[in-house]
Amino acid sequence: MRLGPKAPVRANHPSATVGRILITLFVSGFADYGRKRAALLGQFLITLSTALFAIAMFLPSGLAIPTYIVAQGLQGMSGIGILDQIVAGDVALILNDSVAVYSRKGIVSAMIMALLIPIIVYVQYAEITDFTWVWSGIVGLNSVAMALIYLFFPETLNKKQNDDKKEKENLSIIGVAKDEVKTFKKIITTHPYVGYRLGEEFLVKMADASAIGMPFLMAQFHFSQFDALVYNFVPGLVGGVLLGGLVAKWCGQYGTRRVWRNSFFYHRSTSIANAFLMPVAIFGIPYPLVAGLVHLPLAGFPALIQAVEIRLVGQETNAKFQAMSQLMSFFSGAITSWLYSQIFYGEARSYFRVVAPYALSAFFMLLNIVPFLLKTGPMQMNECDRLDQEAKKKWEEEQEKAAQEKKASGPELTEEASSPLKTETETTEASTELEAKQEAVKTQEEKKED
Repeated sequence: MRLGPKAPVRANHPSATVGRILITLFVSGFADYGRKRAALLGQFLITLSTALFAIAMFLPSGLAIPTYIVAQGLQGMSGIGILDQIVAGDVALILNDSVAVYSRKGIVSAMIMALLIPIIVYVQYAEITDFTWVWSGIVGLNSVAMALIYLFFPETLNKKQNDDKKEKENLSIIGVAKDEVKTFKKIITTHPYVGYRLGEEFLVKMADASAIGMPFLMAQFHFSQFDALVYNFVPGLVGGVLLGGLVAKWCGQYGTRRVWRNSFFYHRSTSIANAFLMPVAIFGIPYPLVAGLVHLPLAGFPALIQAVEIRLVGQETNAKFQAMSQLMSFFSGAITSWLYSQIFYGEARSYFRVVAPYALSAFFMLLNIVPFLLKTGPMQMNECDRLDQEAKKKWEEEQEKAAQEKKASGPELTEEASSPLKTETETTEASTELEAKQEAVKTQEEKKED
C-alpha cells in the first residue's frame, strides 16, 4: 500500500456529524427533564440505525446507499455517549464517592472493550464479506439493551431539580438546540471553571495525532493494516483492565492532590518527549508501541479527572458541560483529522519531516500546561484536598462507629465468656452435694445394721 503526501483518513458521512451536533444539543436540554426518557430515545435511535444497516445489505444499490446514509445519521443522533457521562456524574454525586464510581466505570468499560475488540480483530483478519450474522447480532444486542433500559434503568436526576423544571413548550430538536446555545453562552461567561476547562481541553484535543497512528506504523515500520490495528489498540485495552484502578489506589495512599499533580506532569512531559522519538525502534520494538506502554500506569487518570470535575461543575450544570465538551471534541476532531493528515507524509525519510506532525502535537501539549497553571489547576487541587478531607472524615467516622459497636458488645462478650466457668462451678457444687447425700445415706444404713 502506497502512502503518499496525503494519507487517507477515514471519516463518517456528513449526515452522522450533523446528527451528532443536533442530538448533543437536544440531549443536553432533554436530559434535564429526565435521564431515563433521554436514554430510551437514544437507544431507540441507535437500535433503529443498526436495523437499517442490516436491511441495507439486502437492498439494491439504488436504495442501499440512501438507507446507509439515514442509518449513519440516526447512529450519530443516538446521544448515548453524552448521556453516559451525564448519568455517571449523577451516580457519583448520589453516592458521594466520585473517585470510586469513575474508576470502576473506566475498568468496566475497558473490560467490555477487551471482549469486543477480539471480535472486531477477527472480522478484520478473516476478511468477512457477508455481515448478515454480524449485523443480526448487533441488532439483537441493541434490542436487549433497549428492553433493559425500559425495565431497570433508574431515574438519576435529582427529584427536586426535576420537579422545579417547567414543561417545555417546544421539544423539537431545532427549538431545544437554540435554547441550549443561549444557555451554553451564559455558563461559559459566568461559571468560574467551565470556560477555562473547555479551553484547556481544546488544546489537549488539538494535540491528538491518533488520526495518523495506523498510517505512521504502516509507513515507517512496514506494518500491515491488520498488525497496525492490533498493536495500536490492544495494549491500551489490556492496560485499562489490569491497571485501571492503580491511580485510585495511589490516591488513598499518597493523597489525591499529589497523585493528580504528578500524573498531570508525567503525562504532559512524556507526551512531549514521545513526539520526537516516534521514528525510533528500541530493541526492535517500534517506539509508538513503547509510547503506549509508558502511559499505561495512567489508565485510571481520566477517571480521576472526571471525579473531580463533576464536583466542580455540579449536577445542574453537568449535562450542559458534557454537551459542550462533546461539541468541542467534534470541532477539534475535524481539525486534527485534516491537519495531521496534511502534514504527514508516508514517504518521508528525513528525521525532521517524519516527526513534523508529532512535533506540532507536542507544541499543543506544551501550550496546554499554561491554563492548568494559571486557572484550572488551582481549582482542581483545592477540590482534591476536599476529597481527601472527606475521605479522612469518613474513615474516622467508620473507626469511631466500629469502636462504639465493640464497646457496646463488650459486657455481652464478658458475660458469655464467663458463663462456661459459672456452669463448671455449678456442676462441681451439685456433684459435691450429691456425694454428701450419698455418704449420709450410707452412714444411716450402717447404723441400722448395727
